[in-house]
Amino acid sequence: MDELIIGTRGDRLSIWQANHIKQLLKEHYSDLNIKMKIIKTRGDQMSEYPFTNMDRKGLYTAELEQQLLNDQIQIAVHNALNVDINIAPGLILAGYPKRESDQESFVSYKWSSMDELPPSPVIATGNVIRRAQFLKLFPKTRFVGLQGNFNSRIFKLKNQKWDGIVTEYVNVERSSVQKINVIPFDVETFVPAIGQGAIGLEISAYNDEIRNLIQPVLDENTDICVSLERQIHSELIKINPRLIIGANVRIEDKAMAICTFVTTPEGKPSRKKCKKGKSEEKEKLLATVIESLINEKIETW
Repeated sequence: MDELIIGTRGDRLSIWQANHIKQLLKEHYSDLNIKMKIIKTRGDQMSEYPFTNMDRKGLYTAELEQQLLNDQIQIAVHNALNVDINIAPGLILAGYPKRESDQESFVSYKWSSMDELPPSPVIATGNVIRRAQFLKLFPKTRFVGLQGNFNSRIFKLKNQKWDGIVTEYVNVERSSVQKINVIPFDVETFVPAIGQGAIGLEISAYNDEIRNLIQPVLDENTDICVSLERQIHSELIKINPRLIIGANVRIEDKAMAICTFVTTPEGKPSRKKCKKGKSEEKEKLLATVIESLINEKIETW
């Protein structure tokens, strides 16, 4: 292969992700000509709409997938949390490089510690899972909607009187935001979205050459964890299609920790379940977490 075309969205963080994949591949294939193709998605065109009230299916991926199917690109680089559970026919989610931070974080220009927040803080987020979990910490929080890519959100935060926003910690790490306070949450306190912090590589299901090419940059533990997070989502949605679901799986040494948070579009009721055990017993751990949520009557929410 003489040339490889990587497809990506055009926002700053998506381009960072695509460049990261390009650099990882260059470490193994220094002579390969790797090009990037920026593709605008429906989600980019509608970045200011309240996505919590919209069908998100394919919002950030459909246009990239179409170009994969047409062989106009060979790899689509995604933020893994944007990838639909059901992949388009003819395509596969081939894996992920090593995941960086999977945490959520509180970001503020006004406060350097959560202890400094007023009793009724004004927090900007349009994410139901984030709202429901933040209310556990500050029950009198007033929320305002927030859409757009990460940099536009930071710009709005700087020019509004909000106390802060909740966002992926990895986005802050990958950006060049200066003089801002960032407080990461541990994943048991604040369960993130499935796939958070991971970069997903989508390819044609029939292109064995590309599948073999990307193998050296993929990480087995990240694949296990994100695949389990996606499986949790699939299992819970079968029980109740209304559920809004966060899930995080970690492997440290030979131990595995699973945390899941579920709520409804209204933000209540909500439940969090965490379980730890041996990584080789991952299916048993997953079944235990699912069963504990079933016992909470989530099918009736």
